[in-house]
Amino acid sequence: ERTQRKRAATLAGVGQYTFDVKALRVVPEWPVVYWWDASVLNRYGSSEKLGDCYPSRKGTWTSDNARYLRFPAEAGVTRALDVAGWTKSGRLPINRWQPYVGGAKGEKWLDAVTELIDWGSNGLSLKVLLDEKHGAYPQGTAFFFMVGIAFSQIGSSCMARAHRFAGTFGGKGSSVFPEDVAGVLCVMNSQKSSSILASLNPGVGFELGDVARLPLVPVPCADQILDQLDSAFTTHESHREPSVEYTHPGPSPWNYAQDWAQTAVDRDEGTPLPPYEPVFDTEPPEDHLFHGLGVALGRFGADKQGILDPNTADLSHALPHGILFLNGASQDDSLDHDAAAPLHAAWASHGGGLSAKTLRTWLRKDAFELHRKRYEGKPIHWPLSSAKKTFVAYITIHRMTADTLRHLLAQHLNPLRTVLAGQRDDVLSTLDSGDTTAKAAANKRYGNLTTWLDELDAFITHVTDCAENGPPQPTAKVPARTQDARYDPNLDDGVMINSAALWPLLEPQWKYPKKWWTELATAKGRKDYDWSHLAAKYWPERVDEKCQKDPSLAVAHGCFWKYHPERAYKWELRLQDEIEAGFTIDEEGSDAAREAWLQQNAEAADELRQAEWKRRVRKAKKDGGVATPVPGVSVDGELL
Repeated sequence: ERTQRKRAATLAGVGQYTFDVKALRVVPEWPVVYWWDASVLNRYGSSEKLGDCYPSRKGTWTSDNARYLRFPAEAGVTRALDVAGWTKSGRLPINRWQPYVGGAKGEKWLDAVTELIDWGSNGLSLKVLLDEKHGAYPQGTAFFFMVGIAFSQIGSSCMARAHRFAGTFGGKGSSVFPEDVAGVLCVMNSQKSSSILASLNPGVGFELGDVARLPLVPVPCADQILDQLDSAFTTHESHREPSVEYTHPGPSPWNYAQDWAQTAVDRDEGTPLPPYEPVFDTEPPEDHLFHGLGVALGRFGADKQGILDPNTADLSHALPHGILFLNGASQDDSLDHDAAAPLHAAWASHGGGLSAKTLRTWLRKDAFELHRKRYEGKPIHWPLSSAKKTFVAYITIHRMTADTLRHLLAQHLNPLRTVLAGQRDDVLSTLDSGDTTAKAAANKRYGNLTTWLDELDAFITHVTDCAENGPPQPTAKVPARTQDARYDPNLDDGVMINSAALWPLLEPQWKYPKKWWTELATAKGRKDYDWSHLAAKYWPERVDEKCQKDPSLAVAHGCFWKYHPERAYKWELRLQDEIEAGFTIDEEGSDAAREAWLQQNAEAADELRQAEWKRRVRKAKKDGGVATPVPGVSVDGELL
């Protein structure tokens, strides 16, 4: 009977909308929103539109996220202020790694610093890469280092979030840049706006054009709403360990604050703000244990100071060289050190609900997987482990140097081997006695000591090889390194690359470094990591050959002027406009290379100066400003 019901419904006009097509012209791009009645159309038509009042931009893409993006913790950022550093001119960031607003990942209201982008020399490496491979320039750069509002581009409802810090933004972090951040943020996150956007674009995503058509219907008390959100978010971030604002563990009011803000934004006209009576989500016990681990390793301050800079902070409260050595054969290890007191205190208060019976066992066998997930697969404390995890040494990457593995050998592994070998020799004398009971106990002890020594010897061999030469081939099919090199980590390479060179030491607890080393050794396609410092150590000829062909790799390895002088001069001229007059790309031998090229290629250099002047003139006309002069070119085109 369903067919008959459909026919009857059609004849009766069920679900029929009668509308004036011309009336829909009030909506930009004239979408057929036939279900909007006259009152809705009138309110929409009489309201200012977001795009008419404020600019919005799509951000840049990197073309290689593994190369250009980092989590804040792996890049060594120690404070939020380090991220947002500036020169006096206010245009050139002090630090190489700058905030990067990417996809929302379900976030709303405020955007935490969850990613950083390599923006050294005003993004020179990325700009050269995009120019060479795509003939493009990073999008949205005129709005970099301005606080805006990013919005989700995937999903059925719009989720807007204000930039936490001035920085950069990506293609999935498209943003609006209003003067009234609080007011526009509340408008964009209202249910009315979500409904309008769903009507304007009924798909599963939103673009700049959709957001630009939003009506700006003021939300009363928007400043108060954002202030309350900011206060709750500050507390939340101060208790979230991977955050650049982290200080110590604690409960969070953030979930409550978001629900309160949504109610406040969507309240009826004339209704006062709802009372703010926060409910705090209790932190899990692991938060306190990992904080204690971070304090012991020197990552965090002992008195709730949060993240420390190992280059300037007093680390007398922490373990020497940032090494926590755990000995499963006895209790003679770093847990006896005074610096481990925060760990013992956290275990006494919060370790009761965990499956491990002792702190030592939890750290050796269970802790790392939780830590790895906490840092989204890019952990900052690494468990260098023997095959059966009897011997484990936690190191924190921010204190790791070229001497760390040597310290591990000299202060922990080799002395322990001497002790165990001596104990085994002592047991041998017991085996020679005639006491049957003593012999049985001695046999068992001898077997344990032999097993431990074999495991420790293999561990010492792996540590020594990685420290002085490099890791072995995972399989015969993986290309071997062409040069031995001492392990010397560089935080700019990121967790993935630095951990790859220690894969034999990490494999018992962490499988990915072995996979990453295989990709590093193979260096093909999207898994080509020859931009890294580590690749240049173990495959110098291969990397140098690629630098001669790829200017962006030459930038990464400091040989841009050596192999691509014409391009280097072109980019120097451009960056003198973007950064400051007189800026130079400084590399080893760059001054001599610049001078030689200019002397031998005077005509080509003049063409580059003329082309740069024309570019600046076009840009000035577009922006309504005045072009800055180019050294060697006058306003009328005459050489100075």
